[in-house]
Amino acid sequence: MAMSIVLFVFILAGFFCLNVVRFLFSEHVNRSILMVAAIAFTGINSYLVGVHHLPWMALLVLFVAAISYEWVGGTVAALTISVALYKAGVFPEGWAAGISTSYFLFAFTVAGLTNYLAVSRARFHQWQKQFYLQSKNLHVLREVSIALQSTLNIDKLLHIFLTSLTAGYGLGFNRALLFLKNNDSSYSGRIGIGPISVERGHKIWENVVINKFTLKDFIQLQDKAVLDDHELNAKIRTFTFAIDDDNELLQKIIENKEPYIIDEHEGAKDKTITSLRDTFSMKQLAVLPLLSRGNIIGLIFIDNIVNQKPILHQDLDNITPLATQTAMAIENAALYEKMEEMAIKDGLTGLYNKRFLDRMLPHLTDSALTNDEPLSALVLDIDYFKVYNDTNGHLQGNEVLTQLADIITAQVDQEDIVCRFGGEEFVVLLPKQGAEQAKQTGERICQAVRHHRFPAGDTQPKGKVTVSIGVATYANGNIGVDSLLSFADDALYAAKHNGKDQVYSYKGGSHI
Repeated sequence: MAMSIVLFVFILAGFFCLNVVRFLFSEHVNRSILMVAAIAFTGINSYLVGVHHLPWMALLVLFVAAISYEWVGGTVAALTISVALYKAGVFPEGWAAGISTSYFLFAFTVAGLTNYLAVSRARFHQWQKQFYLQSKNLHVLREVSIALQSTLNIDKLLHIFLTSLTAGYGLGFNRALLFLKNNDSSYSGRIGIGPISVERGHKIWENVVINKFTLKDFIQLQDKAVLDDHELNAKIRTFTFAIDDDNELLQKIIENKEPYIIDEHEGAKDKTITSLRDTFSMKQLAVLPLLSRGNIIGLIFIDNIVNQKPILHQDLDNITPLATQTAMAIENAALYEKMEEMAIKDGLTGLYNKRFLDRMLPHLTDSALTNDEPLSALVLDIDYFKVYNDTNGHLQGNEVLTQLADIITAQVDQEDIVCRFGGEEFVVLLPKQGAEQAKQTGERICQAVRHHRFPAGDTQPKGKVTVSIGVATYANGNIGVDSLLSFADDALYAAKHNGKDQVYSYKGGSHI
């Protein structure tokens, strides 16, 4: 008896160890080990306590078969055990049919419960996954919404949006390219975020993992992102396309105004899609129209160049609210920029106006004082402009002002500031230019105007349109910077008083 107890304890320990070890294997092997262990346990115990206990001990085998293989396992086990025990004569006399029926009922009950629990568990995990994704998407939407409200700079807005699509803590796509619509309905590449190649993608992701970047970190690292994606953006900004008959697929997407997933072997007849794939090594990609008030203002192309994860329609559904919010933000930013430009630009010539001049002059004078650098100013006035307007009318006079603005702009450097001061008077600010260099600039302008064929220029007293220019320069404290424009205007008066069509410079009370 003592030996039997020791053997039983030993079998229990072995069964427990086997039950632990089985979890190291695959699910299929795991089930097989559990089934073999149950059969062995039942067989050994029936040997120890007697085979007449097999009818009720077989329930363990039935239970394991039903939970491991559900309906099929339970049915096969019930049938096998019933036949085996009947042939072995183990069933009590007259009880074979009843016990066999009980086996099947037990197996079906356990299998049904197991199946119900498995389906419930799977449904719970699915809900849990959906809840996590929705929670993540809401978090991304919240972070992006806050970031979009923080700026009216279009480049910053686009960076925020594409970052939310590509960052690991955003929606997680590998790469996003954005093309904005031009006035002629063509599209030009504006910005891209993501790797130019698979190898580059792996390096970027390793850096993300090491530094433990969050979505907020990515949004704040705009300059670094542009630097990291320099090669990608260099290609994007030279990529333009128009929607025509060679772009059947893109034409369809734009007409429908709906996101579209282009599979790897689709779009071969679309010229732009083919070109995008060749330029950026794309396979499967998705196209999303960027809509604002029902109008397309751009197109977004996304792909998973690194992990090659398939893009699903539910993935695109997550992008739509972000895209809509970004499109509205872009439209507002563009309107703000237009209003800002209208506030500082002259409506006729497109030059900066007096308001901008008043805003910039203090900055330039402070810079000249701080860095001990020269600052020059030119004040220009069209000679006999009243005569021209009286003779040819104000519409023709406006054309002269427009052409003169183009001439002045062409004769100065890019960093110089050209403003229409009012009427026929213009001001040019020349940072870091000394008196001699500034006068040479004035002479170039004067000569260019003299040789330009303005409309009805021959009606002027000198037979052509001309300008007089006054020059003043701050250098080494020679004059007060606050009086720079006043002294240039004095020099202009001297140029006009002494014959017009010439350049005079102000030098400490004298005009040369």
